[in-house]
Amino acid sequence: MLKIVTYQDAVHNRIFDDTVSKRIALVIPAHNEADTIGGVLKSIVEQMGIADHMLDIFIALDNCSDGTEQEVTKYADQLNLYLLKTVNNKERKSGALNQIYRLFFGDLTHEALSDQHLKAVANIDAFVGMDADVYLAKDCLLTLYQELTEQYKTGVVSANYQCLLPESINVIPRNDPNREYLLKHGKFGGPLSRFYAVAQNVEFSTWTIKQKVNNHTAQIAGGQCSMFRPETLRDIYRHFKMNGIYSNESDTEDLLLTQQIREVGWQCKISDSARCYVDSMTTFRGLYNQRKKWQAGIIQYMTKAGVSTAYARQLWSQELLMGFNLLIRLMLIVLIPVALLLNEYVWSYIWFMPIFVSAILNTVATIKTPNKRWVDVLFALTTIPAELTIWFKIVVHLSSWRDSFRIEKLDGWAMQYQAENGTLKRSYNWLYIVLTLAAAIVVGFYFKWLSVDLLVMTVKPYLNAAFNVLTYLTITTFVFMLFQLSKLRGHYRA
Repeated sequence: MLKIVTYQDAVHNRIFDDTVSKRIALVIPAHNEADTIGGVLKSIVEQMGIADHMLDIFIALDNCSDGTEQEVTKYADQLNLYLLKTVNNKERKSGALNQIYRLFFGDLTHEALSDQHLKAVANIDAFVGMDADVYLAKDCLLTLYQELTEQYKTGVVSANYQCLLPESINVIPRNDPNREYLLKHGKFGGPLSRFYAVAQNVEFSTWTIKQKVNNHTAQIAGGQCSMFRPETLRDIYRHFKMNGIYSNESDTEDLLLTQQIREVGWQCKISDSARCYVDSMTTFRGLYNQRKKWQAGIIQYMTKAGVSTAYARQLWSQELLMGFNLLIRLMLIVLIPVALLLNEYVWSYIWFMPIFVSAILNTVATIKTPNKRWVDVLFALTTIPAELTIWFKIVVHLSSWRDSFRIEKLDGWAMQYQAENGTLKRSYNWLYIVLTLAAAIVVGFYFKWLSVDLLVMTVKPYLNAAFNVLTYLTITTFVFMLFQLSKLRGHYRA
């Protein structure tokens, strides 16, 4: 069954055929998802059923210019599909989701929903928010529903996320006439793409296990796949008066919704075993812009909340740790060469401790990651992935903080979408800065404004003090990281 629906259909009770059936409603925003949404719907078809409940899938077609709608119609005989084409949506994902949720909770600026329609809505026992590139394990929805209904105070349960590893490009014959199309639209990649996918999985694993150790308290009820109690969303709708569920004030609308759910008195949980899979970012630019969008949303929340919530305080402590990691590495890069030139270099194993613990953290998280390969564990032991990840995060954090001070805010969704599709214009600002500094140093040495002796003598009086600071920073960071390592203990799996 497939219906094209509008808000007026909810006003005049033209959406649901009966007001008796118990329902689970899946809400999916879709913007040009022709390459993925078919697989998403297939995973829904294969779900283990929730007893005595119908499964209704509401899809917001948001300014789609590809074949997304055509792909959805292929499943009209297998699923109850309701398609809503967004109207004047300028709020991207949050706006598309809100236009769907108004079908259930009403539009504060338009006519009220009909009483008969509201009777059908009252039989919805859970809402599932999920993305159009998420593939559900067969027992995902059933497990989420069981965990959501165990305790009434649980307002939302989030699934465990993992990235799908890209298939090797070598599986596509070079004489296949569709090879270029498959490489562009399919889930294929080389060793570097698989490295990015593994790094994302290890990050997901670390994040998931930490939440499970903390009494299964979800830091963020992720939009990839989370199941909500209807009463929870009604409380959000009434309390915050946003004419919807999601706010467009943040690039990470999921984070803000999670904190709002806690504010109105509900608990946010992460599932013990419900799993879904997402497409990984297969290019550096795609991964970089995705992480920048996430970090921008986190910074927006941090700067607004200050230290008023436990989660905000945790985020500030993580930023402090990131700053320590950067400072330690910069000091090692500068101080060790200077000490060698002065013949005053004395190695201390204390300085290596954070890097060593970082490698242990990465290795343990890799071991606890589902579908890992032996090569992933061996590579993690080399400390290389951990160190590359730290530098990547440092760059993302610095860039995100810089952008947070812009007068005109960047559109994180647009940049991520362009990066994934290869249409994002390259920015050479960092390259220009590095080349300018290099040129200035070369000119300085050429005209003898600078010299090695001058630099060494300038630094020498502060060398011992700098090494002491480095030692204290290293010990502090080491203690922080030991605490993080303790969160990966026990039987918990990602």
